[in-house]
Amino acid sequence: MKKRKFNFSKKLLIFSITISIVGILITQFLNLTFLDKFYIYRKKIEIPYIANNVKKLKNNEEKLLEYIIEENSENGVQIILGKKIVPNYRRIKNEHYHILKRNLPERKVIIRNTKTGGRYLTYYDTIDGKTPLTIFLPLVSFDNYRVEVFIIQGISIFIALIISFIFANFFSKKLTKNIQKLRDASQKISNQDFIDKIGIHTNDEIEELAISIEKMSNNLKISINDLRNFVGNASHQLKTPVSIVNMISQNLESNTDLSEKEKKKLYAALIRETREMSELINNLLFLSKISYSKNNLIKKEFILREVIQESLSKYELIELEKDLTLNIDIEKDIKINTDYRFFKVVIDNLIENSFKYSPENSEINVFYKNNMLIIKNKIKNVIKEKSEELFFPFKRGSNSLNESIDGSGLGLSIIKNVLELLEISFDLDIENDIFTFKMKI
Repeated sequence: MKKRKFNFSKKLLIFSITISIVGILITQFLNLTFLDKFYIYRKKIEIPYIANNVKKLKNNEEKLLEYIIEENSENGVQIILGKKIVPNYRRIKNEHYHILKRNLPERKVIIRNTKTGGRYLTYYDTIDGKTPLTIFLPLVSFDNYRVEVFIIQGISIFIALIISFIFANFFSKKLTKNIQKLRDASQKISNQDFIDKIGIHTNDEIEELAISIEKMSNNLKISINDLRNFVGNASHQLKTPVSIVNMISQNLESNTDLSEKEKKKLYAALIRETREMSELINNLLFLSKISYSKNNLIKKEFILREVIQESLSKYELIELEKDLTLNIDIEKDIKINTDYRFFKVVIDNLIENSFKYSPENSEINVFYKNNMLIIKNKIKNVIKEKSEELFFPFKRGSNSLNESIDGSGLGLSIIKNVLELLEISFDLDIENDIFTFKMKI
């Protein structure tokens, strides 16, 4: 049996209506349970306050009478001083006068019931310990209007539900419209139909999500294009040495009349090509490793001069062959805190490039200044390309091609990716025949 689809708009509408109904039911329950008690509680607080006002006006009969009449007309409070009934309110005598004959608890508000089923609050006190003060507050008006209050509440609830339904339906459709845009955009991206703009402007989390999807689409587009170019370039780079290795192998197999000198020459060429292929493959694997190593960095503190000396020792043979002069100006106590493995790769590539591309009898300067590690060396011929172009994979400077210097063109690309992974800022400057690489550490 196929499962029935229940779209988000309907779910949101039902959820909104349910929240409204629950809120209304809670309000109604609180009214039914506590409205009567809360009303009586407030009146119990007011009555002692009225008694205090009567005591303050005891010596001013005119103002006292005005106050008593005002309280009766506005709040329904009936005040009796001694056994004297306030003028114009003699109906009190018929309803409550018999209470004056009873012993009432002093300074305490109590609830009493009438013979007809009504309720009223009573309060007894004395003025100067002599004149009795009795206050009545009938609850008849509240009891009479309670039913009407609940009827009005019922009508209000019905109207509130209709309005809630209209607004919930409107906003659910508006919200789901934006979600549908996000869904359509995601489906396009999954089919490699990358988008530039989704067109959501809500100034909330939905817009933030749309912006994130737009960035993801753009980054995926760039990454896939880079990957395609990378694979194409890698295939092209590997094609030549593979062809050479195949040709040399066939020549060694078919040509049995080769002299030992010719064989050694072919074996040397075979070793050189396989070594270049091995280096290229290792570099490709290392580049792929960088992409998923961000969360696997192992940072530790180490001495900068020591890692540079270790790299220099690896390429000492090139230094001797070209009679290069190496100047190092880095204090022994300078330390750096980062991932040693990846940082070592950067230093190795920079030192190797400076040795490979420096002309014979030239100088290489490695120094530390203003929190910057700087490697500076001369290069053969002027590089025509812009410095940022040299960071592209398989991109080699025109000077290296002219001099037939071995290399895969991945060195600077690896350096760039590793330094970005380590979050180390860097800069490359090429001015005439001076190559200067700086990184802030």
